[in-house]
Amino acid sequence: MSVKIGDTVIVHKDKFAYISHPSIAVARNGDWVAAFNHSRRRDQILHPNGDPLFRTLTCRSKDRGGTWDRPEFAPDFDEYGTECPGIACSPGGIMLLSVFRFAWYPLGLARKMHANGRQLALKVEGRKGWTEDIQEDDWEQSTCAWARGRHGVYVHRSTDDGRSFDETVAINTEPFEPGYSRTGIISLSDGRLAYALSEQHRTHTDRCVYIVFSSDDGFTWSSAQPIVEEPHLYFSEPDIVETGSGQLLCVLRANNGLYSCRSSDDGDTWSQPEITPVDGYPGHVIRLADRRLLCSYGRRKEPYGIRACLSEDDGRTWETGEEIVLRDDMPNGDLGYPTTIEYAPGRLFCCYYGQLPDGITCVQGTWFDL
Repeated sequence: MSVKIGDTVIVHKDKFAYISHPSIAVARNGDWVAAFNHSRRRDQILHPNGDPLFRTLTCRSKDRGGTWDRPEFAPDFDEYGTECPGIACSPGGIMLLSVFRFAWYPLGLARKMHANGRQLALKVEGRKGWTEDIQEDDWEQSTCAWARGRHGVYVHRSTDDGRSFDETVAINTEPFEPGYSRTGIISLSDGRLAYALSEQHRTHTDRCVYIVFSSDDGFTWSSAQPIVEEPHLYFSEPDIVETGSGQLLCVLRANNGLYSCRSSDDGDTWSQPEITPVDGYPGHVIRLADRRLLCSYGRRKEPYGIRACLSEDDGRTWETGEEIVLRDDMPNGDLGYPTTIEYAPGRLFCCYYGQLPDGITCVQGTWFDL
């Protein structure tokens, strides 16, 4: 296998902000559009599930990643508390910004709401993660000045190639909890859209990954269908790719590696997840022009960086012995969440986040050729 690693570019950097968790897509007019998280820089890094100030930024490149315009908040300044955004272009040319939102409340208000029956979560001193098992004494032991609640899953639609998002669709995920995907929506060969999500409010031992479909460019969505409900492993951050007619592959992040499962009936039923040999997560998978699959992922151990590998059999095996090393020079594990586009046959651009030697975390991208 011949691989040429090209240059790296900074998509967006802000010395006052924490910029992370990108997604990238090609708009109908050929522009590249990236969407990513924005919050204030803190002494201790907080990711979107712990910081109410996270919003979504989008920016675009008109020259295949060489230069990037000034980013804008999307869909507007009022949408805060967001998880990793996904960006995609539908078969009809609609740009789709998919976002999961937490609801956030100052502690004083949250305490009253909880007393009146509202389901909320706290980050309590001495406990791991967020808990919804709140006792009265816990309010004084909160390590944050805010509590976390439920909001929902939303798709913002744009008819001007992602310059503005002026229509919002709320996805009904019942019977499952609202959830998110680290990348977002994909287009299928039959014209439908597919969106895989993992529940965000369940405990680590009771979380479902599920999928919804749209046949009208994201204006309405089907009822949610389960992909996997596994009580022994914490599956999250799914990504899906179509491998053939009616054939879908889903890669899943777990607490011990990257797993995959597949459907041969348009997502109605799925195989049991099996662990892959891929040494990194979460994964993003695309089908290349030559029909191979490419999975890109972050490596959060030395040497820190961004990697990818290929599959010639629709993800049943991965060529990890010929791993593609896009970056192995990053300073620490504050990195990852790559998404890759193939903008011409064999020519690719991988967008991801990571910290620079000056300590500022930003969104970056690397060109490479196969």
